[in-house]
Amino acid sequence: MTARERDVALPGGAVLRRFADLPEVAEPANGLVLRGLVDAADPAGDLSATWVRLEGHHRRLRTDASARLYVVLRGGGTIGVGDADPVVLADGDVVLLPPGTPYDLDGPLTYLVMNRPAYRDGDDVYLED
Repeated sequence: MTARERDVALPGGAVLRRFADLPEVAEPANGLVLRGLVDAADPAGDLSATWVRLEGHHRRLRTDASARLYVVLRGGGTIGVGDADPVVLADGDVVLLPPGTPYDLDGPLTYLVMNRPAYRDGDDVYLED
């Protein structure tokens, strides 16, 4: 049974999705594991949200397709935005990246990342190998 098949329907088209039902997906090239919370196929199709645990270096990238919002759940790592020096991220920090902004991350970090419009495969443009 998939995570969507385990969704609990709530009034008004709302959906309850249990975190424990979401598969953890590894991305070794970016030093992370993630769980997709909501995506373009969900009722609010213009929004995506992903839980991420980053232990290493997330390659420098940008997305031209959406604004991206990071909410740091557990800090300790850094974000480098544009040509600026990296900034240490602490628990509770929020970072808003307009479309087209180049950045990279270094862990350890646990965060939620949200995209509007929703992330779609191919939206990320990697700027390093």
